[in-house]
Amino acid sequence: MKKVLISYYSRTGNTEKMANLIQEGVSSVDDIDVIVKKLSDTTLDDLDDADGIILGSPTYFGVMAAEVKQFIDTSVKRFGRLEGKVGGAFSSSGNLAGGNETTIQSILQAWLVHGMVVQGSWKGHHYGPVSVGAPDDGAREECLRYGKIVGNLVKRLG
Repeated sequence: MKKVLISYYSRTGNTEKMANLIQEGVSSVDDIDVIVKKLSDTTLDDLDDADGIILGSPTYFGVMAAEVKQFIDTSVKRFGRLEGKVGGAFSSSGNLAGGNETTIQSILQAWLVHGMVVQGSWKGHHYGPVSVGAPDDGAREECLRYGKIVGNLVKRLG
């Protein structure tokens, strides 16, 4: 069975809520096992074990949280071993135009440098789900849809 890891850093709980919604979306895909972990509980071995990795961060000053950046910097120890895995990202912020897209793009950029496969979307949130504050109904739907998109891509590439 293929495995998707959803790892997140959340100070206020909004990014955590998004992670759980994305988990629901991934779980709707047959034959995919999904694990949700706080970033502080995520190890580099977890990256090795996953076929898909979705990383979530709040947006601080238009970029990912320092804790997320530190984890990505540490992932260089797995350089070359993540190639071909599916990558994804999501973010929450305190206000509209708070930098959610730039946060997601910076995470996706790291996944691309690792040689991972990233799928965008032609509708809705193009790079990955975003939320301003706690996920509202629109963000909830985007998270569920995104989880399903990533789960299906992992399945197709498997």
